Amino acid sequence: MKKQYSVPALEKSIAILEYLANQEKEYTVTEIYQDLDIPKATAFIILQVMEAHSLVTKSQGGRYSLGPKIYTWGMGYMTKMELKKIARPYLEDLSKETGYTVHLGRIVDNRVLFIDKVEQPSFIKFNTFIGTRNDIHCCALGKSMAAHMDPAELDSIVQAVGLGKYTINTITDYSRFKDALARIRETGYAIEDEEGEIGVRCIGSAIFDIEGKVAGAVSITALKSELTTDMFPFTGNKVRGTALAISRALGHKEQV
Repeated sequence: MKKQYSVPALEKSIAILEYLANQEKEYTVTEIYQDLDIPKATAFIILQVMEAHSLVTKSQGGRYSLGPKIYTWGMGYMTKMELKKIARPYLEDLSKETGYTVHLGRIVDNRVLFIDKVEQPSFIKFNTFIGTRNDIHCCALGKSMAAHMDPAELDSIVQAVGLGKYTINTITDYSRFKDALARIRETGYAIEDEEGEIGVRCIGSAIFDIEGKVAGAVSITALKSELTTDMFPFTGNKVRGTALAISRALGHKEQV
């Protein structure tokens, strides 16, 4: 049997959040600690801490309700759960329109995690699968997401994982990598030109959630011979269009 652990302060915090979530009005500290049978001082301290982190908000009259951070967390969870389901038909359409293999990915634990794939019915198969993990700097999925990351988050990932060399074309200099990300922001799509594997090219574009944050990315993968440099703009805009469509389906609204 799995051992049960107890953290009293955390359990009381969860009880307060569940209480506020199931009520249709705001409550005072007194009402909260009496209804939940929590010591008054404990309830006061917990509410003060949660207010500081925007988990609850307090009105001018001293009444509490759920805070905006709860909404943000909830939307983050929904985005993760819904991304693959929502994106799937768009991935299939992109694969049919371009004739290329299509991937969907997210950043998990500092690296790109492939969460879906649509292959072409041909003898050419790429050695990627759902669950494949790549560094952000050597694949189009990662580069397109990195271009829209908070600079501090990007710094943290590079410090933790580094910029490893996988082919002679891999960008391993951080300054050059940042220059490449600036160009991606201008065009709306990332090009990976034999940077992860010789003979293979990819084009990717970032997907955004309702909060305007990066939720993932979509990319196409092709042999170098089937995706020539003159095809980059047309194909890049196709991928970008798919990413925008998925973003809209997630509730994202582009800034005009």
